[in-house]
Amino acid sequence: MLLQDWVTDNPTPPYYEYPPSLSPHSSWSDENPDPTCPRCGTGPESFQHAILTCPACTRVRDNLLPGVSSLGHDVTIWSEPDLIRALGEYSTEMKSGFPPDMLPNQITPPSSPPTRH
Repeated sequence: MLLQDWVTDNPTPPYYEYPPSLSPHSSWSDENPDPTCPRCGTGPESFQHAILTCPACTRVRDNLLPGVSSLGHDVTIWSEPDLIRALGEYSTEMKSGFPPDMLPNQITPPSSPPTRH
């Protein structure tokens, strides 16, 4: 019932290639994921690349994040509400989500639910 409600209330976007499931996606356990940026195919996908340098994102980046050239902890993108909203819009528009290296060594796949006997 949970999966049926999920699919009905929050349909999968057309660009998302994986069907809804109640188990972790197989890519979570992939020990050797392909690091190539799926949008431009020119380099490793990193948070920096996805937000600041991916050539496939230039038009949207120039429109939503003009003048943003750094993602350091002390730059205005993290303290200005309009820029934070623009970053969210950018991420949604480019379908980038959060690239694999955003939190290196901190992301672990969720454990399987306990088995009931």
